[in-house]
Amino acid sequence: MMETWIPLASIPADGASYTIDSPEFWNACFAEFNLPCKVLSPIAATITVLPQEDGLLLMGSLAGKVTLPCNRCTEPSEYTIATTFETFEGFPPDTFFLPAKGEEDEEVQDPFDETLIRQAAHGRGIEVNPSALAWQEFSLALPVKPLCSEGCHGLCPTCGCNKNHEACNCAGPEGDPRLASLRGLVIKK
Repeated sequence: MMETWIPLASIPADGASYTIDSPEFWNACFAEFNLPCKVLSPIAATITVLPQEDGLLLMGSLAGKVTLPCNRCTEPSEYTIATTFETFEGFPPDTFFLPAKGEEDEEVQDPFDETLIRQAAHGRGIEVNPSALAWQEFSLALPVKPLCSEGCHGLCPTCGCNKNHEACNCAGPEGDPRLASLRGLVIKK
């Protein structure tokens, strides 16, 4: 994923807004995560970063239109994404650690996840990556099991034909083979 690290010191106290709408960014993310997604209308995320005393308040919106393969029949299914989000990322207690003289060359241990927020080199401040939040919110906005329609009949497991377009002559499922010995069982009341 393409990263855009912004030093916290460069963000004004009343916040700053960032727009992530580059097709190159979104296509790089689709490729990196093997997401078979095609963009129908441009995807744009607008994120406002508001520094707080103990962290960052991140607010924004995400909009666009994409196609994903249907989970049942693999035909393209369209999805309109229009969502807003708000999250708070707190700083760890030792965030603003400044190394003592002679310690500049030592590696500083980063105590938190570096996808969205990280300590700058040698522990001198914080950097934020709004593009990571944009990708995270995009991923959360997608359906878990995309469907072309609620009544999608899917593919035949035997011959592979799309049951939405044609009927197949395959026999129905015989059931679980582990229970085959119970098929002739008759229970009398």
